[in-house]
Amino acid sequence: MSDKYSRFNLDGKLLAMHEFSIKTRRDLHQIPEASGVELKTTAYCQALMTEMGYTLTTYEGYTGFIADLTINDSWDRVAFRADMDALEMEDMTENDYRSQHAGCSHNCGHDTHMAIMLTTAKYLAENQGELKHNVRFAFQMAEEDMRVPGANKMVELGCMEGVAEVYALHNDAALEYGMVKINNGIMSSYGSAWTLDVHGVSAHGSTPQKGLDAIREASRIIMDMDYVVAKRTNPFSPAVFGCGMFNGGTIPNAIPDYVQARGTIRAMDAETDQILKDSFSMFVKESEIRGFKTTMECEGYPAVINHPDAYQRVVDAARETVPADRLDPNGNPMTGSEDFSLMVNAAQNKKGAMFFLGSGNKEADICNYLHSSPYYVDDDFLLIGAQIFIRIACH
Repeated sequence: MSDKYSRFNLDGKLLAMHEFSIKTRRDLHQIPEASGVELKTTAYCQALMTEMGYTLTTYEGYTGFIADLTINDSWDRVAFRADMDALEMEDMTENDYRSQHAGCSHNCGHDTHMAIMLTTAKYLAENQGELKHNVRFAFQMAEEDMRVPGANKMVELGCMEGVAEVYALHNDAALEYGMVKINNGIMSSYGSAWTLDVHGVSAHGSTPQKGLDAIREASRIIMDMDYVVAKRTNPFSPAVFGCGMFNGGTIPNAIPDYVQARGTIRAMDAETDQILKDSFSMFVKESEIRGFKTTMECEGYPAVINHPDAYQRVVDAARETVPADRLDPNGNPMTGSEDFSLMVNAAQNKKGAMFFLGSGNKEADICNYLHSSPYYVDDDFLLIGAQIFIRIACH
């Protein structure tokens, strides 16, 4: 048992689940799967939740599922979200439980989210007399890829029906283990993923006047969006337009007739989000006037906005669990986005909250950023997250 736990107020029955929490996390770390195809991951989580006595609801054609524990029909139901998918990145960690799936890894730590929820679920199932609410665990597919149905489909299929409050966390190995960061209000950005296709006209490189250069035109659109971020948005409201993929052309001595680019849009308020999307659409339409054929898709979801009551529930549970220097109740929201917002919006009166939980350890040289590779975490943080959720369910 880690002596690091001495600084934290953890229930003795939960401490006995230390090995369980680590085993589940490391088992899941070895079987990362891309968004929407979390087949082994789902099977693993379903087997444990069934063994614990939860009632499962599955959705035909989708890997996401919910697991309910109902104690009293007159009680409200509190839900906890765990995202299951991984990133299409190599696992560069050096340990004996690294990914067994080439080209896929939990470099965002969703394996830790599931392990925390499975540990929470095990404790609640074994200590039902402490519960003050019925509980639901929503194991969600496809959080990472906005093009694949994730929280939106889960909500559509009914995962939030009858849910009074919903909670989630996100690990952060750039923060020390057990550090809780939360904000009363906005917790993540408005986020969208975009795909742009530009069709021009091919020509020999020596006669550019006979063609329409798709690379040049797609580059213009992207550069014009940098202007929008710099000059059309409020400097006190962060805005990000990013291009992460740009593919076009086949040979060096021809005018390229096709380009596909992909990227993301982030904003911290609805007005800025709309400015970015409207400007992008306008620039794409200008390409049509220039003779290009274009298609543009831009799909996303709103910001996570913590409800005041749910925020306070997290803060109260954290104060009972972590020392004062491990709690930041006025933390800055992340500029990344989270489809957990759709679950919050679907809860009764939008009562929901998300917080960040530190999973790093500077002494052990564990301090890295989400989506980096390699991505290490301090496994001892798992029980701290579980304790916070247990206190929410039992108070």
